[in-house]
Amino acid sequence: MTMDSVDIVSSKREAAEPLASNLETLACLETTAYLSRSEREKLRRSIEGTVASMTAESLAGRFHVGLEQDRRYETPLARFRELILAPSTRLTALRQFIETELPAGKPDFFKVLFIETAARQLGREWGADSCDFLDVTIGTARLQELILALAQDYRHAKQVNAPPLAAVMMPYGEQHTLMPTLLGLLFDTLGWSRKVLAPDTRFGPAFVEAVTHADVACIGWSNSRLVGEFCLLIDRIRSLRSQRKLPLIVGGAAALEAVDFLVEMGIDCICDSVYSAARICQNFYELEKLTSQAQRSGRTAVLNPNGLEWLSP
Repeated sequence: MTMDSVDIVSSKREAAEPLASNLETLACLETTAYLSRSEREKLRRSIEGTVASMTAESLAGRFHVGLEQDRRYETPLARFRELILAPSTRLTALRQFIETELPAGKPDFFKVLFIETAARQLGREWGADSCDFLDVTIGTARLQELILALAQDYRHAKQVNAPPLAAVMMPYGEQHTLMPTLLGLLFDTLGWSRKVLAPDTRFGPAFVEAVTHADVACIGWSNSRLVGEFCLLIDRIRSLRSQRKLPLIVGGAAALEAVDFLVEMGIDCICDSVYSAARICQNFYELEKLTSQAQRSGRTAVLNPNGLEWLSP
């Protein structure tokens, strides 16, 4: 069994484990953050609402209705489940299904949402004891293989000049790599450049280069026992970007259980799906572009119900 194939299994085991009681006393807590407290509140209200509304249900409802709720995907999801669990299924069959069996006329990122939905359904089945350990192992391994293959296709075809860069990472020891890898694929379909960094690369040159040049950082944190490693990762990112703050977007089971703790750390947003994470990243990137443009022009931009309004200096 590979590390990648235990994502859903480990999530079930860890769901009952409470977050460590000494979270707020960890030495990694910083007083510095991407924006001041008042600026963060304004940003959250303009982008997606207040911190209090950052829950799994509100995020999912705000950004998209899950494909599980779309009747056009009921049959494809059922057939895809059978396909990823069938012993004889090969990668070519999975690729062909994704390209030919989904509802037509949708942007490419719907393929990613479809794969995410299939993974979530498999996780719910495991949680309800309606599928066994072998099904989970086979299913997650096949999904990981498919994600990596599709990512290669998109990255070879990408021709966008100077796209925004997302650094996708996990704390050391994290075995839940399926969703961070899927987020990387979603960025590919949206025209971004991205670097998905392995959990053990925190001090390597690839990590330094990615964080130094990134426009946003996305962190997958699913194992609550890795809170110490998570904090060390945040410290490492901030040490590399001390002169130019980097927006930090965090997702995963442990993150959704520790929203208040993450807000106190200065984390900019907590997301429950790859799509909500990508949408938030796009908003932060646009905000940074707007800020830079305003600084260069010496003008002030005001966001109102009718759109963006530039004020004379």
